[in-house]
Amino acid sequence: MKTFVIGDTHGCFGEFEDLMTKLGPNLKSDKLIMLGDYIDRGPQSWEMLQEIIHLHETYGESHVILLRGNHEQMAIDFLLSQENSFLFNGGNETLTSLKRHNGSLEHYLDFFTNMALYHEDEDFIYVHGGIEPGVSMPNQKQEVMLWIRDEFYGYPNTTGKTVIFGHTPTLFINNGHTPIRMHNNYALDTGCVYGGCLSALEIDQGQISHVYQIESKRASLRIA
Repeated sequence: MKTFVIGDTHGCFGEFEDLMTKLGPNLKSDKLIMLGDYIDRGPQSWEMLQEIIHLHETYGESHVILLRGNHEQMAIDFLLSQENSFLFNGGNETLTSLKRHNGSLEHYLDFFTNMALYHEDEDFIYVHGGIEPGVSMPNQKQEVMLWIRDEFYGYPNTTGKTVIFGHTPTLFINNGHTPIRMHNNYALDTGCVYGGCLSALEIDQGQISHVYQIESKRASLRIA
């Protein structure tokens, strides 16, 4: 059994389709882990949501693990309390995408809420934003796992496992578009929605065996 891990898609559905074709996972036996931020900023959030829901329903939660990102959390907060950071961080693009297909954000509230905040196996921890150094996984705070940046990846990892995370585009870290390994942490958001790449890792027998990338079909966007 292999594990495939995909970084932030942000509505870049065409690139996701191409990447899945390149990976060719057998999800009856392999595992797919996605690190969150399926929506916002990109043009096809509706298509992304339909596809990941289909994969999850077809192969089950033991083979398709969909972690929550901070953009899904902003959508939850917007729906529950009208907290408008969602709209200022690409949410309008999501609403436009849903509207084209007569969809509504409310329809996905339970789906977003039921997403796990992290996943862990014998060798790796998978999380959207990162973890607070020195804190055990059961004691990690939701806000930290969704939002932390350099306070995590800029410090040594003492968990004994490699932490694979998204959230912070590699553009922020080294101005590049390839995954970065630092302090036994692995940054996998390679900025597809900003004109970079959509990236995935293949893990075989506890080791990262391959890196896959699809170049963005979008022109570079200003990061905000």
